[in-house]
Amino acid sequence: MFMTPDSIKAETAYRQERIKREYRAKPRQEQAERAPKPEPRHARRALRPTTAA
Repeated sequence: MFMTPDSIKAETAYRQERIKREYRAKPRQEQAERAPKPEPRHARRALRPTTAA
């Protein structure tokens, strides 16, 4: 791979955007990990028709 000034600029810009994206997504990932996990529902209960049906 040839390292030209343009390719170096493009790679730097790409890395900076990726770092920004990861930084913004971090709180959401941590929030999802801390959130209580829903309990698995019973299979028959999930298949029961609802009142709206």
